[in-house]
Amino acid sequence: MDCRGGKANWKIGEPLVYIRFLASGRIIKMERIGVGLIGCGWAGQQHARAYALLRDHVDLIAVADIDPEKARSLALEYGFSSWHKDYVEILSNPKVEVISICLPIYLHAKVSIEAAEMGKHILCEKPMAGSVKEADAMIRAAKRSNVKLMIAENVRFNPINLRLKELIEDGILGEIFLVRMFRDHELHGYIKARPWMLDRRRAAGGIWMSGGIHDVDAMRMLIGEIETVSLFQTRKVLHEIEGDETSVGILRFFNGAIGVLTESYSTRTFRSTFPIGCPSIINGSEGTIMVYQDEIEIYGESTGKNSCVRSRVERRDTFLEEIKHFIRCVREDKEPITSGEEERKSLAVICAGYESLRKGGTPIHVEY
Repeated sequence: MDCRGGKANWKIGEPLVYIRFLASGRIIKMERIGVGLIGCGWAGQQHARAYALLRDHVDLIAVADIDPEKARSLALEYGFSSWHKDYVEILSNPKVEVISICLPIYLHAKVSIEAAEMGKHILCEKPMAGSVKEADAMIRAAKRSNVKLMIAENVRFNPINLRLKELIEDGILGEIFLVRMFRDHELHGYIKARPWMLDRRRAAGGIWMSGGIHDVDAMRMLIGEIETVSLFQTRKVLHEIEGDETSVGILRFFNGAIGVLTESYSTRTFRSTFPIGCPSIINGSEGTIMVYQDEIEIYGESTGKNSCVRSRVERRDTFLEEIKHFIRCVREDKEPITSGEEERKSLAVICAGYESLRKGGTPIHVEY
């Protein structure tokens, strides 16, 4: 592994290997890191599973959930030593060095700040907070306590996106002028089982916040920084939800490209099981890339006889990859790729979108 410029660079799938070289020449393994997990819902289960796969490098200390039975079940399934209803029990445990926060959005800032004040390194699920103001408070708290703050944004660890970034940087498409991403899925049952997602305040919005944050981050990763945002929403199908249910965002990049994001909780269509996030089309002056599931198609002609090169990308567990990266950054004192500062930028784009929505779709400049 090569670490440059304060960023921990890694090859996807690279194993975690930690040893210490003593003056005598003897080699010993470094001590494992104590892990605590707060929130045992779907995301918490993904984090727990990933940590369990890394048990040679971590100690699974404790989990917490407001539902004690859910905490107990997860702890027993993945091998955590204890479970609690009150997350403060985990924060006060000296054996816990790192915390995964997998709670509803409205609790991210509060619990992250408390964890930082207790000296814990933090992996907080996306989106990092419900507002830029909250995100700034999280960043300040982590800096004051000299702990890592990483946001669990797994699109940065997706092998499809990493391959797309390589192709774009190699110039295969020429100058990018248009990128479109489509997050189409019907999640009514999932949302109704989580009443906080129906509440605009607790969810900090709707699909634009929950799903759009993924795709804004992917667009920033692939294309560059975003200058302005216009956001529109359609009429609702799921009337119980207070926030936006289906939204279309139009993004203007500083480099002149345009991005279009379609985000929906209500489109009854095939949903890819591969964690790319969503189908994508990227248009450049020299060609087009289309992505669906784990396949990349590259088109290079415009004469009516389009050449097409197809390739498949190896599937990887993006939760495992991001958690390996988190542990590596804690071990080596490196800045995470999805640091608080970096993911604050994606949140700023989302918040600018909601300001645009309130103003009838008026383009809003993103304030980074």
